[in-house]
Amino acid sequence: MAREKTDQEKHPERYFISPEGHIRDRIILHESQEIPKEGMFISLNGYPFLAKPGVEIDIPRPVRLMLDTRVRTETIQGDDGQDYHRHIPRLTYTLVKEGVNVEVAEKELAFQAE
Repeated sequence: MAREKTDQEKHPERYFISPEGHIRDRIILHESQEIPKEGMFISLNGYPFLAKPGVEIDIPRPVRLMLDTRVRTETIQGDDGQDYHRHIPRLTYTLVKEGVNVEVAEKELAFQAE
């Protein structure tokens, strides 16, 4: 009887164990007061990536998606006296290109098939 595959084996793109094998996206961090000019380390599961504001960086897609979850909540009192909450991204970025390493991986697979 064959062993049933785990979810991690079925969908490795959902898990970040190492940067190897993940699709990379090119982003540019926007300048903000929270980011020093020298840049800041963005880390996921112990793998750091140095990102400087205004400079393109290729990072694995799970790291970029993690940036989307980094928000701070601000409470504002409306004219009616009720409190309203809004979520503001901690780090904003521009997505320059998705899948910058996909073409390279496809070429490698084609070369290995020959």
